Amino acid sequence: MEFGPIIRSLKRNKIRFALIVLQIAITLAVVTNAITMINGANEKMNMKSGFDDDNIVWIQTKPFSPAFKDLNYRIAAVNADLRTIRGIPGVVAAANTNFLPWQGGGSSGEVAVAGGDRSKFRTQMYYNTPGILQTLGVHLVSGRDLREADIDDDPNSKAPSTAVISKDLEKLLFKGQSAVGKQLADSDTSVVNVVGTFDPFYNPYGWPIHQYAVMYAGHVSRRGALYLVRVEPGKMKQVVPMIEQRMLQTNNGRNIEMKAIDEIKNSYFTEGRMVRGGMTMVIGLIVLITGLGIVGVTSFSVTERRKQIGTRRALGATKAAVLRYFLLENWIVTNAGLIIGILATYGLNILLVTKTGAAKLDWRFLLAAVVLLWVQGIIATLIPAMRATRFSPVLATRGA
Repeated sequence: MEFGPIIRSLKRNKIRFALIVLQIAITLAVVTNAITMINGANEKMNMKSGFDDDNIVWIQTKPFSPAFKDLNYRIAAVNADLRTIRGIPGVVAAANTNFLPWQGGGSSGEVAVAGGDRSKFRTQMYYNTPGILQTLGVHLVSGRDLREADIDDDPNSKAPSTAVISKDLEKLLFKGQSAVGKQLADSDTSVVNVVGTFDPFYNPYGWPIHQYAVMYAGHVSRRGALYLVRVEPGKMKQVVPMIEQRMLQTNNGRNIEMKAIDEIKNSYFTEGRMVRGGMTMVIGLIVLITGLGIVGVTSFSVTERRKQIGTRRALGATKAAVLRYFLLENWIVTNAGLIIGILATYGLNILLVTKTGAAKLDWRFLLAAVVLLWVQGIIATLIPAMRATRFSPVLATRGA
């Protein structure tokens, strides 16, 4: 084997090969973490909310009539709107709610099991009228749904008294026991009766509480009313204009804004698509640059060693031996870069996880990137190395 000559050659050209080693190490670190970020974005984009996203529309009323300053008038308007919307052909269900899927915001707070050890857990919190579960398309797992009698519109009440909660929150709070019939404490003096649990539920949030939710019984009408409406599949285009028309006929003292949930969801994933596209471009660009760097260094080495190659060929070295020499040289350089790169990869990932909350590195992505750079190194070396095998011994030594 040619280890001796190769090592001596590497020592004579330390800076040249050290730069390639460093480039390979940086490429491995960047490529692996970019793949991790792409995978994280894909996982988020493939996450299912459990809702009938394609067939739900969000509605917001913006009142300008002075009559809406009165609480009783606003509640009566909400009830009239719900009756109107539910009576439109093609509407499956409707609810007055401040819950908006795929927004990552809304309300949150801490709750504890009343009478328990008072351990508090953060959860999403929303106000809703009966019909919210059917509107979202989720299933009642245990207990019952919210009822009109559960709603307390007394402005002096400190907290709502009735709620349904997500199944995952039930598991978190009650450790395998049923939450139905039990109470939650959401403040020092208020308790909430849990009458049912539902599943599935996923709504992205600033805290990692995506599966946890408390749906309180209550109207939402302080700054205009908010609604979610679920329509029959394929009837969105026909039903939505009718909803706006009928609502304005019921009460024309407000403006109405409407937006499909799939549009909101698509907007929410804009950042994820940008991350995926940007990281894909970064991977392609840095791998290309590294490949060109290897081609350049190997081409320079081939030209620089023209006399040496010609002499070896004149002494009987085969084309395969010349090719093997450069491939082995690349293998040593590439492995040196990969060893340093593995350490750099984990270091960069720890930094990203700590500073940005990025996903932890999956060793399979690292292995895939190592194989990619191995293959790239072989291909990039073959191009100039094949040229070296075609050198004529007579011309190579004469040209020197």
